[in-house]
Amino acid sequence: MAGSCNGYQHWIKYVVVVTILMTCLYVTLYQTGYINRTNIPTTFFIPEPKPINKTEPLPNKQTQLKYVAPTATLVPVVPVVESDWNETFPVYDDVPKNIYKTNWWMSAAFLEWDLKHRGIDYQCQDIKKVGNWWICIDEKYVIKKPCLVYSFGIANDFSFDDDMAEHGCEVHSFDPSMKRNDFTRPSSVRFHALGLSSYTDDKFLPRKDIYVHDNDTWTIMTLNLIKTALGHKERDIDVLKIDVEGHEWAVIENLFEDKIFTHVKQFMLEYHLFPDWPSKSDYSKLLRTYKKLHDIGYHKFVTAMHPCTHIPEQFNIQADVAYVNTKYITSRKKRRPLLKLKKRKRLNVGKF
Repeated sequence: MAGSCNGYQHWIKYVVVVTILMTCLYVTLYQTGYINRTNIPTTFFIPEPKPINKTEPLPNKQTQLKYVAPTATLVPVVPVVESDWNETFPVYDDVPKNIYKTNWWMSAAFLEWDLKHRGIDYQCQDIKKVGNWWICIDEKYVIKKPCLVYSFGIANDFSFDDDMAEHGCEVHSFDPSMKRNDFTRPSSVRFHALGLSSYTDDKFLPRKDIYVHDNDTWTIMTLNLIKTALGHKERDIDVLKIDVEGHEWAVIENLFEDKIFTHVKQFMLEYHLFPDWPSKSDYSKLLRTYKKLHDIGYHKFVTAMHPCTHIPEQFNIQADVAYVNTKYITSRKKRRPLLKLKKRKRLNVGKF
């Protein structure tokens, strides 16, 4: 029994000695730098805090918003005239209050304000009604032979086109929605089954509206290419009329890009903001397009507003506007014979 106790005590002394030696060895190695914090498994320590991912809720009990990167760069709202910021605008009973602070509403409000309160930028002394449109025949902007007229968007109403032909102009009318082949009217107006666009496509599927009910495809072209195809590349357009049901916004931008506006004397246009198109997220950009026309010297001499709807889900603005190019300097050259379109076969645009 005594032998057993002596053996147990001996074992205890051995363990204590070994523990002291290991402790001394660890302290020595730690002090010499051989062992440091980075050599120890990180699971022994509280992990460093992770950066907060701003696309996830913050880790607390309160409800938090999710942060989502914008899908597109916002275009600031810029009215036609800077002082418009000081104007007061109507409030409608059927429009929620939060709508008034949105970019799309402010852009549309500034557009409507300019159309209604500055409907005339140029006081034309001699306005002539031609069909369902108008031309200014003041001396500086008079339309006379050999005048060139392009009319886009007919809907079987050639009253404007025929009147301009009777005025002595060469008139070209365009509307693929009419489902007619190219032909020449008794008035000498030449009809082309082509659509106007910001790009060229011979299988364009149009958006359905009151004029389009099926899935027929169209040939659409830029104005620059149409002018070239008709042999008018070096000629100015005396009167350009565009009524293309909402496509006018992209067309106007293309006319800026191709520097067409310098060579147009008078411009007739119907503006459209339909309930579902163009997208309301584009309204601030569209307002800038509208403003850009004013800035380059296109001044309104007639504005005819259609009835407006302000309920957000049914929002609608339409207006017929007639402009004169106040910075117009003629660059017209003698008329040339019609040129054939080099890419006609590939685009299948048919005979002009």
